[in-house]
Amino acid sequence: MTILVVLNMEDNVKKLRTDAAFTMKKLYELECCTSANPPTECIFINKYKIRGLLVGLAEQAKSLLYTGSLDAALIWGFFTAKLANNYIETEEPRAEARKRLKEVVKYMNSRTDVPDKEALIKFSGLLQYTYNSLAVASDPVAQDGQESVLYWLEKAQSAYKKHKAVFGESEGPECWESLGIPFSPSPRDYLIKEVMFEIGYTTTLLIHKTYSNNGDKQKSADCCRETLWRQLHFGPLVDKILAMFGALNHAEACLPVIADCEESIAVPPVDWLVNALHRFDPVEWARNASMLSEFYAEKGEFTSALECLMLSKTILCDRLQPAEGRDVSESCAELRETKIWADVSRLTAEYSLRLLEQGSKVVLGSRFTADSATANQGRNAPTYGKLFNEDTSAALLEAFGKDAGDVGLAEIIGVLSKQPETYSDAACLFRWTCRLLSEASSYYTLDERCTDAIELIRAHARAYDFLASFEPDLSRRCCMQKRRVDLLDALLSKLNPQFYMVACRQIMFECGDALTALRDLNEMKLKNFSAKHSKPDSSATAEMERQAKKVNALARRALGMFERLLSSFKTPVDQTEPEFYEEEWLYSVLMAHFHSARLQSKLLTGNVASRAHTLNLALDEYRQVVAIADRHAALSYKLPPEVDIAREMIHLLPAQMSRLRADD
Repeated sequence: MTILVVLNMEDNVKKLRTDAAFTMKKLYELECCTSANPPTECIFINKYKIRGLLVGLAEQAKSLLYTGSLDAALIWGFFTAKLANNYIETEEPRAEARKRLKEVVKYMNSRTDVPDKEALIKFSGLLQYTYNSLAVASDPVAQDGQESVLYWLEKAQSAYKKHKAVFGESEGPECWESLGIPFSPSPRDYLIKEVMFEIGYTTTLLIHKTYSNNGDKQKSADCCRETLWRQLHFGPLVDKILAMFGALNHAEACLPVIADCEESIAVPPVDWLVNALHRFDPVEWARNASMLSEFYAEKGEFTSALECLMLSKTILCDRLQPAEGRDVSESCAELRETKIWADVSRLTAEYSLRLLEQGSKVVLGSRFTADSATANQGRNAPTYGKLFNEDTSAALLEAFGKDAGDVGLAEIIGVLSKQPETYSDAACLFRWTCRLLSEASSYYTLDERCTDAIELIRAHARAYDFLASFEPDLSRRCCMQKRRVDLLDALLSKLNPQFYMVACRQIMFECGDALTALRDLNEMKLKNFSAKHSKPDSSATAEMERQAKKVNALARRALGMFERLLSSFKTPVDQTEPEFYEEEWLYSVLMAHFHSARLQSKLLTGNVASRAHTLNLALDEYRQVVAIADRHAALSYKLPPEVDIAREMIHLLPAQMSRLRADD
């Protein structure tokens, strides 16, 4: 009698496995085959038909849980989890989905707690899938324990790591796709299980978005890096499966696979798998890796940031192979005109500009050299190449430029990943930046993508400003600032303030700053010339007068640019100054008045009356700085230190003007 009961139980489980395979075929037909541009109503009708099939099979499997069969438990768990996801897909209250998923978790945990490797190999994939589903079903804003997205994603991560700790890389657990191959699995089916388990873990690693939302940037970056590494590592396996089950091998893959069974089944997982798997997308990979570089750069880990950027370009060049019969050089030229190439080049240029800016601040002894703290953070950064262990030598050589012939890779990496200390290193970064901006500008043109093109031209102008900090020759520094002025002035003339007011204001401020810097450099040239000609002859005197006029002309151009900026904030009706400025513009307005005051006070004049007049204009500007700052006392944390200087100058200038009149 006992033997008959056992045989009956085995027959019931065997029938369940067969029914599950048939049901999966029907599910595939409803979910995939009818989804070629169907009406929305048809999609929802199919979703409810799918629900009916899932409910029927889940109940059939649940009735056999008493047998202790691992297969029955696996089928019940997967069909119940799929049913829960069906509730989510039909946009119904997620409480029902969470209830069913937690029921699966509770039962499976009771089975995997026993020291049974067979149970672990059966249920690890199911637990991973269920935990991932619970993360989707959870309230996005929930922070409380088992109700939070992060809790369930970390559980999915734990299930993966536990399985790997026991089995290593030898075998993957059962997956949804393997349920349709109920008997005598072949070696390729083991490959399916391995890849689907790894893909499930890659889905789990979307946890990086949750970490990011919670403000944990380090964990977010770690998960993002691991996801990128896995895409590189498992991309060939996905290609292998798709080649195995692709169109050429489709007929062979769909042969009967159920041994000792009167009926045969065209295995639905074959088609399901092809629909579920996606080949390695080099474009998406390069975009994500280049964006990850921003985190490392902000943290001061420039070698890691550089590796992400160089590998992004390497992947794009290597994986986007030219079509058969196409010339490689022609294909590369077309690649360099694509959006992804422009985006990676743009992010790389921002990285290079960051290095130039930090080096420039150190050279100038800026008050902002506290940024060196971020540079110190990078001292313990991984060695170049440790993030992904891929060859990027070609990209590094191209980045370094024409002079890379006799330079080793270690030296190239050093130059491209450290803030420059010498002019030669800064010039190398500058040339690299200009090439990158040129590549990005071939896609982001002013005529077609104006906003992005504006940012690229502004970045080009900043590069000249940073390089000038390293240039010891005064005349060459003047040329660099002149080039900066020309870029910004030409850009401003092409923009209509009615449509690009924000950009115009930014450019006005930067152009005024560049003109001020150029004016100061020319004044230094004038002083140097005067020092060399303590007793000037007529020609030297004429030259000094010419240089003085040039200094004043540059000062007046800068004053005019700052006046244009300040006028853009006035009300159109009566041209009055606003009482309050938007927070984002407060710094620019204050500094425009401050620079104007400084420029007025430094105008070269020939008599006392003119000098007193310019000092009085400067005093008015300093008073404006203080008045605006006082009206925005609530934003004191946004006020620059120049406000305190302006307060002092309000007291100092009147005394200076009095002495000037007394000496007259």
